[in-house]
Amino acid sequence: MDFSLVESKMLDFLDSYLQKSGLNGFVVGVSGGVDSAVVATLCAKVAPTHALIMPTKTSSRANMDDALALVQKIGVKYEIINIGDILSAFNTAGVGGTAMRNGNLAARTRMSLLYDVSARLGYLVAGTSNKTELVLGYGTLYGDLACALNPLGNLLKTDVFALARHLGVSEKIVNKAPSADLWEGQSDEGDFGFAYADIDALIGEICAKEQAAMNDVREAVRIISNLKQYLDNSNLNSEGTENSVREVSNLKAKFDPALVDFVVNRCAANAFKLAPLPIAKVAQ
Repeated sequence: MDFSLVESKMLDFLDSYLQKSGLNGFVVGVSGGVDSAVVATLCAKVAPTHALIMPTKTSSRANMDDALALVQKIGVKYEIINIGDILSAFNTAGVGGTAMRNGNLAARTRMSLLYDVSARLGYLVAGTSNKTELVLGYGTLYGDLACALNPLGNLLKTDVFALARHLGVSEKIVNKAPSADLWEGQSDEGDFGFAYADIDALIGEICAKEQAAMNDVREAVRIISNLKQYLDNSNLNSEGTENSVREVSNLKAKFDPALVDFVVNRCAANAFKLAPLPIAKVAQ
């Protein structure tokens, strides 16, 4: 992949959307991770950019330090808002309580703050979810998945690492284990049980057969989700089924079958996160 060209396309995308919006710049939640580092770096090349660093009481100090170093390096204004007390207030009110629910509350609290800054400054909220996360549904609705625009949504995680190096993002950020930092000790690959490199190789193999899936994450999700019905190859009745079963069998011959099951099942289960909001039709 030509990352000079990728950078150019992303800068054009950001600039074009900003001009059409009539707004003044971008606001980005910076976590100390590679995705937000890349997005903040790109946004800062286009227009005034404001970063929010929003740790919790269990957030990694190393991530905080890396986030600070990043915003200072690229020269953007930033605020640090510790959301620990906000989350404690939720828990006191009987909201949350489990790691997953608290993680969702943290993600949605952060996005509420980002949109408040958006309203205050007249800036667009730039999303930081990559294609791998979107395919797997690894994100919180109305939390980190909420944004005005997303420059990374068609880049696999492994490509984000490479783009980060192209942009000069600190190797300390690029080399750390990816984590949403939603609770102590949490990591992406620990949650998955598989490495990003393996997941991306599989997603790339599936998408390579359809050009649309290479350039449109929603099309990728549709194609991968559709394979779920063929994981069990006992049903060969419908038209096109035999070829699809053969494709799944070929994937399982080339990749760890457990990985194939994981990606396809998780994609199918979370496809709703990228679907348009259902709205009732009431006209006679």
